[in-house]
Amino acid sequence: MKRELTKILNLPGIIVKSKKEIEKTLILEVEASSNTACCPGCQKVSNRLHQNHWHLVKDMAWAEKEVFLRVNRRQFKCDYCLKPFSEELSFVKKRQKYTKRYARLVTEEVINSNLLNVAKRHNLTEEEVDRSRDVKSRACGQLDSRVESMINQVSREIFPISLKNLKRLGIDEITLVKGQGKFIIVLVDLDTGKLIGLIPERKAKTLEKYLTSWEEDILNQIEEVIRSPDLKSGEARMTRFPSKYGYV
Repeated sequence: MKRELTKILNLPGIIVKSKKEIEKTLILEVEASSNTACCPGCQKVSNRLHQNHWHLVKDMAWAEKEVFLRVNRRQFKCDYCLKPFSEELSFVKKRQKYTKRYARLVTEEVINSNLLNVAKRHNLTEEEVDRSRDVKSRACGQLDSRVESMINQVSREIFPISLKNLKRLGIDEITLVKGQGKFIIVLVDLDTGKLIGLIPERKAKTLEKYLTSWEEDILNQIEEVIRSPDLKSGEARMTRFPSKYGYV
């Protein structure tokens, strides 16, 4: 059963130790399959387990069941520099309350819907989906500042994906909450329909910086750029882009 659950979970290098079901919620206890970890200080491999640290993170649902992972982020003691350190887990950041793939799923749903509907569907607050909406509350300590916006996390860490075959670029902007002026810019490969980039603010300079950070070969291979009507005027106008790339 554990082997089958590990296969279904499909997180490389992670095994399921046990499971618990509470009504429509499934809790899986998981940890890394390797018994070693690399010290971030001296880069030496250690197998000297120091402590276990368990915490809950939310993952993608299975059928109708809400899924939480009880993750053991183990702490090791380095035999070389003699310092304790926590292992790195590729599927979830330290102190994060959701997996990276769950953050991406929610972000993609927001792009195709809106913040409020997606938050309700996933039983999240709007602030958990887009932490940038309530800066005042965060400053007052009402929100956990360590928990980053899902949208910001996806835009910084997961995107862009491979761009080697990008020929036709679509640039669009969507509103997260109607009537509140909160927009993000979305970049799409028009030939595959895949989301390839996400910019969590509606500013031309930010968009320019993002695109010009791509390699020269990527920019030169783009044959067509299609923009939404809203991006042709107003604050997101891209008149400062190099004309040779067709962004003007």
